Amino acid sequence: MRTQPHPALPQGYSRRDVIALVADVGRDIGLSTRLTDILTRMIGSTDQDAWVDPEKEPIFYGRQETFAQRLRISTRQLRSHEKSLQKHGLIQRRTLANGSRYGSAGLGLVLTPLIERFTEFLDIREARKAQFERMKQLKALRSVRLATFRDELARLSEDDQSSADVQAMIQERTTWPRTDTLLSLGEAQLSQHLDDATSLCTTLVEWIENHSDSSCEPEETFRSYIQEDIHQIHSEECNASDNKRSAGLPAHSDSIMSEPDGPDDCREKQLQAETEALQGLFSGFYGLSHAISLASEEFQMEMEARSGERPEYALVEAAAARVPHLGINITAWAAACDRMGRTKAAICILLLDANRDHAVNPVRNPGGALRGMIKAHNRGKLNIIGSLIGLHRRRGL
Repeated sequence: MRTQPHPALPQGYSRRDVIALVADVGRDIGLSTRLTDILTRMIGSTDQDAWVDPEKEPIFYGRQETFAQRLRISTRQLRSHEKSLQKHGLIQRRTLANGSRYGSAGLGLVLTPLIERFTEFLDIREARKAQFERMKQLKALRSVRLATFRDELARLSEDDQSSADVQAMIQERTTWPRTDTLLSLGEAQLSQHLDDATSLCTTLVEWIENHSDSSCEPEETFRSYIQEDIHQIHSEECNASDNKRSAGLPAHSDSIMSEPDGPDDCREKQLQAETEALQGLFSGFYGLSHAISLASEEFQMEMEARSGERPEYALVEAAAARVPHLGINITAWAAACDRMGRTKAAICILLLDANRDHAVNPVRNPGGALRGMIKAHNRGKLNIIGSLIGLHRRRGL
């Protein structure tokens, strides 16, 4: 008579969780689709209490002939599949010499190994999820490389784009894999591709810097976007007869998508002076550093990891790294970079990330909010400076 209790699932888990877990990690532990299906059907045919009760064992008692008919395969094929499951260490055979199984005698296919390996399978699933998140982050960074190469190339004159050096870089760029194939590359290959893409973008930027006279388009910077935003604010006349308020005065709203409409008359002079001072702070030489100081702790950690890079580039890289963690679809991020430019899109990510803990209107759907910001940008209504000022005030700085 057995004196030791049988293994049981960790508290809070049930037979249903075993089925879901096996279905999820089947390929990771070397099972074919057919073997995974057979094993989950076996699990579903056992006593559900046997998975959590130390006094019981999960045993599959079904006759081979009957089970084979359910699976629409031959008995011989089923025996072969059962042997494969044994070799994988997922079941134990406890039958009579002729293969007979009896529930009353506890004879059948014992599934206790699944309980013993349950935490192992949980770790496998978590590791795969973590890898997938890293892959998505690499994919987001690749989208930054695409935008960087395109935008830097656009700064060159036609003559310089025709030069041998630049043409060689353009040719190398055409060898990059398509965006929709990146996740199928595997983490190691995708990481190597990202390194190669980074190297190519760096080469192009250095070429432009060494041929400064060739650049016909200004480089996008944080300051340029903020100054552009302030110019838009000042172009909105403060008219007491107009029911619209200035976008630069978001005193009673920390909305990340503020639009330029406000009270019937101008804000108090004190508030207006404060706002203008903050506009100057963000548009000044240290404006980017101040904006980063308002970012979430996670965003700031991403910036610190890139402390050796140029500030604007580090900002974009940090934003791209945060995109998967915020649940933002890569296509939305790519669209933001395409419509707004990399720097402005990165500022939007900074704002969305920082406003997740907003006391009144927390950002619960960053992906949807980013698409809303893209639409606001297309209408000329995206108020970046107002949003930064609102965040500044909320931080109590």
